[in-house]
Amino acid sequence: MELITQELENLGHEIERYFIYKECGQLTDLPEADLYSIQFAPYAYASNGMPKSILNFLSNKLKNKKIHLNFHEIWVGAYPRANWKERGIGWLQKNLILGFINKCKPTWITSSNAAALDRLKQAGVPAMFLYLFGNMPYSSNSKATTKGQTLKVAFFGTPYADFPYDILGGFFSTLSNISGKKLEIILIGRQREDAGSDHLYSMCKKNDFLTERTGELSTDLISEQLQECLLGVSTTPYDVIGKSGATAAMLEHGLPVLAYDDGDTPQESLFIPDPFKEQIFLINDHSSVEKFLQYIEKPRKSFFDGVAHTANKMLELVS
Repeated sequence: MELITQELENLGHEIERYFIYKECGQLTDLPEADLYSIQFAPYAYASNGMPKSILNFLSNKLKNKKIHLNFHEIWVGAYPRANWKERGIGWLQKNLILGFINKCKPTWITSSNAAALDRLKQAGVPAMFLYLFGNMPYSSNSKATTKGQTLKVAFFGTPYADFPYDILGGFFSTLSNISGKKLEIILIGRQREDAGSDHLYSMCKKNDFLTERTGELSTDLISEQLQECLLGVSTTPYDVIGKSGATAAMLEHGLPVLAYDDGDTPQESLFIPDPFKEQIFLINDHSSVEKFLQYIEKPRKSFFDGVAHTANKMLELVS
C-alpha cells in the first residue's frame, strides 16, 4: 500500500496506515479518521482464514463511521471444482464476512476481480470494481529494443502449479512456427522453487524453448526487463487476474498478456478493465495466436500509471 499512500498524500490527503496482522494479539483502538479504507483478505487477518476477533473488533469500533471495504480476496470454495473441505471452510468464512458487512455497513464495497464481484453479487452484496495497480514503477533508463530473432516472453510473479502448462506449450509452439521466431522465456525477479516452477521448466525443456532467470532485481531493473519483452504470461486464473499486482505491472508496461479461463466464473460476469481491453489473450482461444501477432504489429502502448489511476478512482468513489 506504500505506492497508493504516497500518491494520495501527493494529492493533498493525510493518510494514516494501520496494519492489522494475524500475530497482532489483543487489539485496543483505531486512530480517528474521516474515512476508513479496509483492505480485506481472510488469510492476511488470520492464519486459518477465520479472523473472527479482528472483525468483531472492527465492527464495534467502526459503528456509524464512513467505511470503504475493499476485497482483495473473499471466502474460499466458491467455485465449481472446490472440494468438500474448501466448501466447508468457505461456508464459515462467508457467514463471518457477511455478518461483518451487516454490522459495519460500509458505504462503499469494492473488489479487483470478476470472480469476487460475481460471488458478492450472488450473496446480495452490491460491490463495484476497483483496479489493483501494478507494483513496479516505470524506469526511464531502459534502452530496450523488441526487435530481433527471438520473441521474449516474461513470467513475473509466482508460476502457479495448477496452470495448464501443456496448453501453454502448444500455444507457444504454434506462435513460434507462425512467427518464425525462437521463444525466449524470461523468469523475472525472485522465483520460488516449487511445483509451479518445476512444471514451467519441464514445459520449456520439452519444447526446446530458451530460458533465462534474472534472480532478484531492483524495481528499475524489473521495469527495464519488462520493456524488453514482447509478451507476458499470467498463471493467475483469468477470472481473478485483477488481484495480481504482477500481472498489472506487465499490462501497465504495455505488454500483451496470456491468461487461461478455467471456467469458474460465468462468461457474462467476466471483464477486462478498460485501459487493457485489447491486451489480454486466452490460451484456450484458438484465434489468440493470430490476434496476438496482429497486436504486436502496432506501436507499443505507453506506460499506464495504475497507481495514479486507482488513487483518482478512490477519490471519485468517496467524494
